[in-house]
Amino acid sequence: PILKHLHFVQTISNIIIVAIENIRLFQETIVQEALKKELELAARMQTMLIPDNKSLPHNDNIMVTGYYHPHYDVGGDYYDCIDLGNGVTGFCIADVSGKGISAALLMSNFQASFRAIFSGDVPLERLITKLNEVVVINASGEKFITFFVARYNVTTRMLEYINAAHNPPVLYDAITGKTRHLEVSCVGIGMLDEIPSIRKHVIRIDNMSKIVCYTDGLSELKDENGKDIGTRPIISHISNMEPISDNITTLIGDLGIPDDNPHLFDDVSLLAVTIY
Repeated sequence: PILKHLHFVQTISNIIIVAIENIRLFQETIVQEALKKELELAARMQTMLIPDNKSLPHNDNIMVTGYYHPHYDVGGDYYDCIDLGNGVTGFCIADVSGKGISAALLMSNFQASFRAIFSGDVPLERLITKLNEVVVINASGEKFITFFVARYNVTTRMLEYINAAHNPPVLYDAITGKTRHLEVSCVGIGMLDEIPSIRKHVIRIDNMSKIVCYTDGLSELKDENGKDIGTRPIISHISNMEPISDNITTLIGDLGIPDDNPHLFDDVSLLAVTIY
């Protein structure tokens, strides 16, 4: 009798095993769909933290345009531009070490802190010190943020800035036709419990000058020889009298971002400013 029903028992067992596996796969699918929706929501919320180009300044004194592309659904890049009143405009760009959800969470907290502290009056050195305290507490030494922040006064035409270990932005002077990089002032935000030395730079900006801030997702793209492209494409694309928005659109297209570049492995952000 046992042998007689063995095939039947094996068949039933196989059906049960398949049913259990199907249930498991179905449950995994439900979880994956839920996670996908959560990531999509997080991506939409993070996009709200990045100003769209319609909200950036476009007037007789200054024109600002930006580009943001996270490598995953969410990323660790951030840029901003704020009208501080009395003819003063502030702008910044930042990049969290690492990628993905953890980087995005830290950057969201950083953005809120920056917005709360930054003003036309607060010394940039104090801003950096306070932001460092925030990141040290929230990241517990596991992550840091490279950060560039600047304030431009349209009346005096003076730009003051601090570069906290960020990729040096490119400044193009249309009058002289020369470019320079806005050098590093101190270590990154959150690298040390206290930043030992912070150097603020102050420079005068000529008419029709362009400033391009970027993250390393762009500068570390590879050329045909497998080397980092650096800022060469930025310099070649902005060294003209064309609108900065056209410069950035052409640059992104020529670099094949986001779809046609096989060397794109990081978030890519750009904040470009023309000062008239």
